[in-house]
Amino acid sequence: MLVSALKTLPFMLAASVAAGQPTNNRMVHHPGMLKYPITAFPGVPVRAINRRQMGNSLTNQLKGTFYSIDIEVGTPGQLVSVLFDTGSSELWVNPNCTKASNPSLCQQLGHFDSAKSSTFNDTGIKHVIGYGSGYVNMTYAYEAVKIGSAKLRNQLFGVAFDSKPENYGIFGAGPDLRGWDDPYPTVINTLAQQGFTSSRAYSLDLQSIESQRGSVIFGGIDTGKFSGHLEKRPVIPAEQSPDGATRFRIYLDGITVSTENGTEVTAFDKVDGQPVLLDSGATLSSLPGPIVNELLKGFPSAQARGPLYQVDCPVPGSNGTVNFKFGNAIIKVPLADFILQVDESSCALGVQQNDEMPVLGDTFLRAAYVVYDWDNRNIHLANSADCGSHLVAIGKGPDAVPLLTGDCRETAPTSTFIATSTSSVGYTNSTRLSSRSNTATPVPSNLTSAVTSTTLYTITSCFSNLQ
Repeated sequence: MLVSALKTLPFMLAASVAAGQPTNNRMVHHPGMLKYPITAFPGVPVRAINRRQMGNSLTNQLKGTFYSIDIEVGTPGQLVSVLFDTGSSELWVNPNCTKASNPSLCQQLGHFDSAKSSTFNDTGIKHVIGYGSGYVNMTYAYEAVKIGSAKLRNQLFGVAFDSKPENYGIFGAGPDLRGWDDPYPTVINTLAQQGFTSSRAYSLDLQSIESQRGSVIFGGIDTGKFSGHLEKRPVIPAEQSPDGATRFRIYLDGITVSTENGTEVTAFDKVDGQPVLLDSGATLSSLPGPIVNELLKGFPSAQARGPLYQVDCPVPGSNGTVNFKFGNAIIKVPLADFILQVDESSCALGVQQNDEMPVLGDTFLRAAYVVYDWDNRNIHLANSADCGSHLVAIGKGPDAVPLLTGDCRETAPTSTFIATSTSSVGYTNSTRLSSRSNTATPVPSNLTSAVTSTTLYTITSCFSNLQ
């Protein structure tokens, strides 16, 4: 049995920023567009694994990286760091740190004290969210929420009064499960409605596992952060989805493994063959059993350890990749991003079997530049890169996301493991905007239909943790 914990590595219209300046990852605000840093926070329990399958397996030692965004809540603003999650839709804060799987981490990320805010408006409506074996009990409220220099007025969000075993609150950046135009005022909706973005669209760039230059651009795209052209793929309608829910789910057309010795192994090849959810809230990826079994042929050393697979660690500098096909785009994931290092000599494959809810999580998204277009029900993908920064705004209408080619040259990915790494939550300072009036927006009818409501998410769609 493996005994050491995973040391998963943490990893601009704007003037160009040299790629050789790794710390220059700042907030940028232009009309209709807001670029904001994503913080890679390592050493937390992995998500998207069923606890009941754990036992004394590799899973017990596995730690991962979660990707957070810093927000200010209330007046004056109180800093809170929350998980940026494309697999859920709600914003909520204040997990119960005494029941968290990592109480120390939970305390570090900040809590919101409503008594210290002059703009807090409690609705009195309670809500329960279930996540596998975890839960969050919260009360809905309206409050000022600031993302960089964008101060949202009367944003509806949840203030948790009990939870288990969550370490952090959530910034839900996905659609409501009930539909794209459900009246629930998500943050993505509010950004567009209050004029900070032209439409409900954003791009996500996690960057490779050793990078600290990840970002989300609300209402914009950075052509200095990808290579090749952005491939447009339609989101699968809810009525055609496996669970009948509205999610950022598209068809995967194929998977191959380019091994370190130069051979090519095909794991899956079928046009519109496999629906997958692109979920930044999942540490690992999940695929149906038959695809996982074929994928393992590209990793001859693989040995099952509970729901995961122990594999040989990639050779430093290796050009091996796992390749995901979407239409004409092939996203090449370096082995260093797809394989998680457990200790100096042991690694685990960043995929598990799940026949009901296939997900491409962070082990895929670190290698992809993804544009999530709510209004047009599309996702655009390209290979992630970093050759500077050039921001392009996303407009309105059916062609809101322009046809763009990345500024970066296409190069062969290489795998590099870093033995140890540290990271801390970094807060971005920005000019505070003046407070506006706090006239509350009416509570949506779906919230007032009952004093207490409940939402149940699948374990892969959000943030179930391992202890």
